[in-house]
Amino acid sequence: MSTPPWQLQIQAITWRNLAKTGFWFNSLAYPRPPNYTFAKSFSTGTYGSSGPKDIVYLYFYLPEGLDLKRRKHAVVVNCHGGGFTLGSATDDRRWASTVLKDTTAIFVSVEYRLAPEHPFPVAVEDCCEAVLHLAASSEEFGIDPTRIALSGFSAGANLVFTVPLMLNSWNDRPERQDDQSLPPFKIISIISFYPLLDYRQGRASKRAASIRPDKSLPPFLTNLFDASYMPDPANASSPFASPAAAPSDMLSQALPAGNIGLYCCEWDMLHAEGLAFAKRLESLGKKVEYESIPEVVHGFDKAPNPMSVDPKADHFHHKACVVLHQAIEKESRNVSTVL
Repeated sequence: MSTPPWQLQIQAITWRNLAKTGFWFNSLAYPRPPNYTFAKSFSTGTYGSSGPKDIVYLYFYLPEGLDLKRRKHAVVVNCHGGGFTLGSATDDRRWASTVLKDTTAIFVSVEYRLAPEHPFPVAVEDCCEAVLHLAASSEEFGIDPTRIALSGFSAGANLVFTVPLMLNSWNDRPERQDDQSLPPFKIISIISFYPLLDYRQGRASKRAASIRPDKSLPPFLTNLFDASYMPDPANASSPFASPAAAPSDMLSQALPAGNIGLYCCEWDMLHAEGLAFAKRLESLGKKVEYESIPEVVHGFDKAPNPMSVDPKADHFHHKACVVLHQAIEKESRNVSTVL
């Protein structure tokens, strides 16, 4: 028996408030994460979203003293986690800080709409429109649309793969008119931390097959996530929900050839599908930096510890930035050669 939508919404609101408290505690640990520099909004429905129009906010993080008017910068577009049901664009401030320190990119986090109020595929569509809005507004924001990287955690780590797949499908729509054409853009890198990649397999079997089932996210939470985001089980096989279900030619065409960082947690129920997906991408000729982070749980880097930052979180955030930096600098050299 399915849970009524009103009950899902009450549960979601309760957990959102608890999550906010947890992230507040996380932000107390030294060094304190930065606040966003400014926020901008855009209206959805410009390019391909199927649902009603709404306003989505983008939170910009810039290095201190950066002048957006002097030159165009690579951009890391970030998608937060929370099972598509919880979370906020400001949850990944520590990751933003590392990106700003280790690369020359600016950082933009997307406040996509949440389930159950906005179930699949709204989150994917919102993040697609965010990428296109940034590309179309590149002059205003000082962004180089040919150097866009995607990063995400958990649900957001799913979006960094489903967004390129959906953007590719939007670009190929035969009914698209000239005045609806997508702005030029290029995704050069993907950073994915502990992603959910396959909704076709149930949580119970994933949990039972994991290395430490006792360390997995509890059923009452994952049931809320899945019932909220995926109320119609038929959508589980969509490549825009389950990138593992995407045909190989679709993955080959939509995802960058290299500079893909995929980081999985050893004690996570999603560990096996992350490893399988990394191997599949490598079999397609993609260059993947895969890491299994030992003896950590899902969301280990977001622990509500006000006393200290997990050293493994800091270590693997820096490792991921090496992948980003290589992609950004390589593409920068390519642009310079063309010019």
